[in-house]
Amino acid sequence: MPYTFQSVKDMEKLTGSSKLYNFIEDFADYENQFSLMCGKIKALFGQPIYETENMENLFSYCILAKSEEGKEVYLDIYCAGSGLAVGGMSDETSRKAAMALIDYVRQAEPVDYTHKAYYLDGPVSLEFGIRDGVPYFNETQLNLSEKEFRELYARLS
Repeated sequence: MPYTFQSVKDMEKLTGSSKLYNFIEDFADYENQFSLMCGKIKALFGQPIYETENMENLFSYCILAKSEEGKEVYLDIYCAGSGLAVGGMSDETSRKAAMALIDYVRQAEPVDYTHKAYYLDGPVSLEFGIRDGVPYFNETQLNLSEKEFRELYARLS
């Protein structure tokens, strides 16, 4: 493999980064693919720098990618409004490292986990994860009063 990858707990290394690639390109079974990819990311890199219940800012990992030649590139694995993605600098070195990172994650074995989150455009409550190696993704419509919606929005912001 041309790169090694390591999770680091330093968001400052990601200053100026932007989305390079989505992890999921086939939307036919997006929800299960999403749960599966998150389980693979957790298996490889453990806990993120932060994790929330807001689907539009769910988590972020700072990943140090080191090439065989010793070149270091910092990438961001995150889930935001644009979905599950890899971010980095907009240069060829970062794009190559990001593609290698996506391939590395896709080949991993996922771990079991569960996560509850909210998507307020729905508004819906989401529970997703992997149970006994099987991905799941459940969506429940929220019937909130205006006051309840404002309170949930404030909590997630």
